Amino acid sequence: MPHSSSSYKRIIAWIGGALGLALLVSGLFIRDTTQWRLQLLAGIWLLSLPLRSLNQPAAQPCGEASGFYRLMLVFGLAFAAVGLQLAREQVTQAGAIRAQATGLFQPVPELPASDDTIRPADRTALGSERTWPVATSVTGRGNILDRIGTLLATSEAGRRVYPYPDLGQIIGFNSRLYGLTGIEAQFDDYLSGAGSLAPLELLEARLVGSGVDVAAADLQLTLDLNLQQAAQAALGERAGAVALLDPQTGAILALASYPRFDPNQLLLPDPATEEDVARVQAVWQELTERADSPLLNRATQGRYPPGSVIKTLTAAAALDSAVLANPQSSITCPNRLSTEAGAPPVVNAVENLERSTGNPSDLHRVFAFSCNTAFAQLGLALGPERFGDYAGRFGLGFADNSAAADLRDIPAAAGTIANTADFLQRPVALADTAFGQGQALVTPLDMAQMVAVIANNGQLLRPYLVQEARVGSEVVYRAEPEPLRQVISAEAAQQMRAVMQTSVEIGYAGPAALPGVTVGAKTGTAETPRGVPHSWFVAIAPVEQPRFAIAVVVEYGGEGSQAALPVARQVLATALGVQQ
Repeated sequence: MPHSSSSYKRIIAWIGGALGLALLVSGLFIRDTTQWRLQLLAGIWLLSLPLRSLNQPAAQPCGEASGFYRLMLVFGLAFAAVGLQLAREQVTQAGAIRAQATGLFQPVPELPASDDTIRPADRTALGSERTWPVATSVTGRGNILDRIGTLLATSEAGRRVYPYPDLGQIIGFNSRLYGLTGIEAQFDDYLSGAGSLAPLELLEARLVGSGVDVAAADLQLTLDLNLQQAAQAALGERAGAVALLDPQTGAILALASYPRFDPNQLLLPDPATEEDVARVQAVWQELTERADSPLLNRATQGRYPPGSVIKTLTAAAALDSAVLANPQSSITCPNRLSTEAGAPPVVNAVENLERSTGNPSDLHRVFAFSCNTAFAQLGLALGPERFGDYAGRFGLGFADNSAAADLRDIPAAAGTIANTADFLQRPVALADTAFGQGQALVTPLDMAQMVAVIANNGQLLRPYLVQEARVGSEVVYRAEPEPLRQVISAEAAQQMRAVMQTSVEIGYAGPAALPGVTVGAKTGTAETPRGVPHSWFVAIAPVEQPRFAIAVVVEYGGEGSQAALPVARQVLATALGVQQ
């Protein structure tokens, strides 16, 4: 009789298992998520009945073996549940989920490269950095504000709103169709509140998509909207970028880039119609196919030949390494300088430049009048290893072994001094690189950091955009100034500030002078394959106690004093409160 009772139980268990399997299979094709979860739980439990019955023979089993079997059964069923959930999302309900959340997904096309100075790899950075949010039911995603509390991103009626659309390359976007970019992506854990979830809650949200309570945080940026708008206005509708830093902390105060895009155009209403999806897809296609690459943040991702602004690095290295004992040390500025047999000589942009610099001259005057042959000599005197070492200290490595960019808050490209270290072994290549040609490619942020080192007594600080994150009155994240390394000595930095000041007082950077403020600066004119040079300008102010470090590039703007200098002057005047 006991044996007959055991047989009946096993039959019932197997019937229950068959019913459980039917529930699971049918649930894969049900669109209602709540019903699917109920069927998943019921089906897994029913499916466990016949499996448990296999571990109940007539004879009393070994306790240890029985416990091990039950443990394996629990883990096996758990993996089965996860597998079924993934199969449902990725196979049977994939189309419905896509249609409900975003419409049809589109592949991310590569942004076309119209110019060798901004490389295709950098142009695709926005697409490659996109992320997809955790499936949590967040009733209010955190706001993003500038340093004084101006609202830059908020949520209204189930979608994100960007009151200042010109900031799309910095803030990014939170699009149901194209994911997250920029600060929205990098700080999603704080903005969505996913970072406040316990590991098991986060696993549940990701695997099952269940709604969970989260603590969304508001972000306060280092960005100053007033300075940002001043930079954008000064740059106007010219391709290029502006990077403005606080050299004492590394805080980014403005980061302008043109062309730009409006992130609001990439957002879907809730609910979204097929027409809404088609409209957003058309905007995305137009943005990604434009030759001027509006999705590219030129301030952090655009890489350009630096032209003469790199002479700032060469001069700093020469002073710090004692190649020059001091800025008054003698140096010549010949019309031409031979570097190696068979190679074209280094020439100055202006014939008989020695009439302005004097010959022999000193660092103050060859810097002020941007003498190529003088800086080619300094590069050769430093030598390839030492010059490469100083470039690395400033954050410019070699393309074949380049480190990540110092900025982490949004996508950024790392500048390079040459493609390989071997390139600098040739005297002609080393000489060219030292005065701003060669293979060097840098971002405007790189050059702002370069002069920030000089402004900050030779110390390089990590640049950052997000100051803190708050949940109510509680600070859950705060950025502190992060020293990266001592690039040059404080003495060499002080000497370079005086050299940069002379450049404004007597040299090509003269138009950058501001009433009542001492400005130190360097112009740059970078040759391009198109024949029209890029216009560069870097500056610090006030020289005695620098509060601002700026770099400006205007693509195909001509000489540095023509296009980039007026942009920087206007931004510095606004930052310093000076009437022009």
